[in-house]
Amino acid sequence: MNRIVLVDDHHIVRQGLEFLLSTVDDLEVIGGFSDGKSFLTYLSSNDLPDIVLLDLVMPEMNGIEITKIIKNNYPEIKILVLTSYVDDEHVISAIDQGADGYEMKDVEPEQLIKTIKKVLDGEKIIHPQAQNVIEAVSKKPHFTNKLSKREAEVLAEMVKGKTNKEIAETLFVSEKTIKTHVSHIFNKLQVTDRTQAAIYAMQNNLI
Repeated sequence: MNRIVLVDDHHIVRQGLEFLLSTVDDLEVIGGFSDGKSFLTYLSSNDLPDIVLLDLVMPEMNGIEITKIIKNNYPEIKILVLTSYVDDEHVISAIDQGADGYEMKDVEPEQLIKTIKKVLDGEKIIHPQAQNVIEAVSKKPHFTNKLSKREAEVLAEMVKGKTNKEIAETLFVSEKTIKTHVSHIFNKLQVTDRTQAAIYAMQNNLI
């Protein structure tokens, strides 16, 4: 019997998934949580599930953060992201942090069950829309050699989520200088915002 935990802040989604999975002989839902913190607390003192069906957008702690923590501390647990989001930020971040599968919430019930079983068997299953995002990002040209040393340093701080003011304080330069570097980074990486720059940097090992 494969043990499943559901982590989604919408009760009706958890309830619907639990009903669906109860119809499958070799799958058993052993817990449901509306936020990541309560789920992680549960993991620290209970038998581990075989797989987690994980939403990405939740209060307090998002699915990306949960994925990272689980894969760092409980690598044997499979993680199947079940979400409505299929943009660069969510797809790339989830896969980079070790998600074993990425499925959409509008998936047909039969297909979801097949996906769960394949992930349990060790396959990495990515919804076609999410796969298209990954392929589009991977086809972008690499700009490693075009970034100056200072630009690479600024980009590394951007990945940490720092503001221009915080980066300026860290690198001992003016905020105006940092704004200029950020603008050059956007142009060289062909991105339009800090999130895209950070994702591109992680995806392409620029830092």
